[in-house]
Amino acid sequence: MKKHFLLYLIFLLFFSLTSCNAQKQKSLEEVKNDSVKTKSIDTTEFTQNEFEKVNTNKIPPYVEYGRDSIVRVLENKIKNNEPLFVHIFVPLCDNENQGIVPVNTSLGDGMNLRTNLYWGAGYGIKTHFKRLKEWQLLSSELDIDSLVLERVIFKKKYPNGATVFLVADAYRGDKMHECLTNYFASLAGKKKQTLQLEDNTKVKAFGEADLIAFNGHNGLMDSYAALFINQDNRMRDAVSIACSSHDFFKRHLNVARAYPLLTTTNLLAPEAYGMEAVIDAWAMLEDGASIRKKIGAMYHKIHNCGLKGATNLFHTGW
Repeated sequence: MKKHFLLYLIFLLFFSLTSCNAQKQKSLEEVKNDSVKTKSIDTTEFTQNEFEKVNTNKIPPYVEYGRDSIVRVLENKIKNNEPLFVHIFVPLCDNENQGIVPVNTSLGDGMNLRTNLYWGAGYGIKTHFKRLKEWQLLSSELDIDSLVLERVIFKKKYPNGATVFLVADAYRGDKMHECLTNYFASLAGKKKQTLQLEDNTKVKAFGEADLIAFNGHNGLMDSYAALFINQDNRMRDAVSIACSSHDFFKRHLNVARAYPLLTTTNLLAPEAYGMEAVIDAWAMLEDGASIRKKIGAMYHKIHNCGLKGATNLFHTGW
């Protein structure tokens, strides 16, 4: 298992180096100091080319804002016995349609829910959370639409009184662009939805969720995703467990006014135990530094790669 994982990382590193050179992202300083003077675009969604031309007055400047307002909302919800909601976007691993070094055929079949690396395999989101006794599987629905092959909803209660509903969507492997688009649109408050279970329980999803996460291959290494300006002046916690997500995702998160609770600094395996560690610490109202330590410890426990090195794979804040 370890040998397979090491080989996977070596191949992934080779791909990343070539891919990153081809897909250069504008640096933080360029975003802050951009002074292009062109007419503004009257829309809250921008393509890559439009963003490079848009008047900077239309794009919120980069500000190292904290998450105090988010924490207050979470504290009040728990105090008032209101549930917390998490929505995870999972693009299925896909050898054919994603810019990855191919993995095992069944693991890399972007249409196979049962065997996919990020969904049905041992450390896939559905398999892992279903295996955890503390998480109750409330719903599993296939073929949500033309993008999502399956949606699962879990529930867990915590010692501090928090109740968390977890929505996880398995996107077809060839729909990475749409998965990223929905992720960033949700963080900006543009895409919102409330789901209803058979017992009439209402579960808030997309931009209605309190924590919005992305788990899988870093699709921004291969192409662009539109940027969405925050629409409702509400900040949301964002998690992106994908290779080197901090550098690739931070501009999108800033424009959406989402807080980067946890991103990554390098190549890694985006497996479900990491998301488990993040959600558990987040629900207990632990801060970003503590969450980073928790996922680092979990990653080291699984891969025995050194606690310091494992922790340094993750980043919190700007």
